[in-house]
Amino acid sequence: MLHTLAVRHEELLARTDWSAVEHAHSGMPEVPRTPEILAALLSDDAVRQARALGDLYGIIHHQDTIYSATAPAVDFVVAVLDAPRMLTPVAARGGVGTVPMRAALLDWLTSVMDAVAASGEAVSGEATDIDACRAARPRVFRAAWAMREDPDPAIVRAALGTLACVLDDGSELKRHRPEVAAWMGEHALARSDRCIRVLAVLTLTSWAYDTSPVLRDDPDAVVRATAALSPAFAVKPEGTRALIDVLSNPADAAWCQQILPYFGRIYPFKLLPVAIDRATLEELVRALGLLLAEPPDGTYVGDWGARLRAKAFPGGFPPPQPLDATQQALLDLVAMHCFGPAAPPRRFAADTRMALRGLVPGGQVSQGAASAEW
Repeated sequence: MLHTLAVRHEELLARTDWSAVEHAHSGMPEVPRTPEILAALLSDDAVRQARALGDLYGIIHHQDTIYSATAPAVDFVVAVLDAPRMLTPVAARGGVGTVPMRAALLDWLTSVMDAVAASGEAVSGEATDIDACRAARPRVFRAAWAMREDPDPAIVRAALGTLACVLDDGSELKRHRPEVAAWMGEHALARSDRCIRVLAVLTLTSWAYDTSPVLRDDPDAVVRATAALSPAFAVKPEGTRALIDVLSNPADAAWCQQILPYFGRIYPFKLLPVAIDRATLEELVRALGLLLAEPPDGTYVGDWGARLRAKAFPGGFPPPQPLDATQQALLDLVAMHCFGPAAPPRRFAADTRMALRGLVPGGQVSQGAASAEW
């Protein structure tokens, strides 16, 4: 049985020597100190609360870096998660709609825990500060577990992301996977909320649990496609069909572009790469023809461009033999939708289309302003 352990946030503020810890901009007089940021999370002023949330990301956990102030801030956030002021609406990550502050803080905890899950030089920060954050994982886990059945679906989604993160990092917490997986199978997969079911399936898949009942029985195409990501369906046609069904449906594909807690965008980083590996080129051309006609934000990220090129031309391009009809259809599709006059501008140097340029004579796409949403 899992239990929560409550610590009063006032005690944390009082017992921490804040003069001994630093954040990204310590010493700059115009930047708030860590205790000021944390206290503002509980402010009666919603604007101050929202600013404090931004400071957690921009000052205390700036660009995924771990500072000496990060671990104490983690403990404070864990302690205030169930406070009434944590229901204040704040902007959701990605800028679409609002979520309760409680959900936003769970997402921040996931960001910190994900950062310290890496090893060696992959983590930015001092070793002692990183270790302090890693030591907080059991407390973060208990806090997320306590939120798993909150009446607000947004909070449940965020809690599932945190649970997936802290149980996915190889720590001693992995021993809780069977209990969490059993709860997901019995409760999360029974929820009507699509996102909750998708997050549960993504987590179960990442832990190598059997998702065949979901693929067989769930009424939602996106949930079924998520279940099909399991390696167990790598050579089974029903799994490939579930993936192609979603990629061929612009509304479902667009839904999969949103940033999910912990798992991010599943269209460019999970569904499409796996579909490219498993489906025939004919199936991919048909699906991409529908999707790329009006590509939603986030379409041209990930490595799927290089995968698609290798799939279509395994011997290199130009191929030693004349193009077949499907290869030509792919080139026409790429020329029209990726590099044509109506193609969206390129926002980043890592744009997926960079891997496809050589397939189209003069393949270029206009440079656009940088956007976190692309």
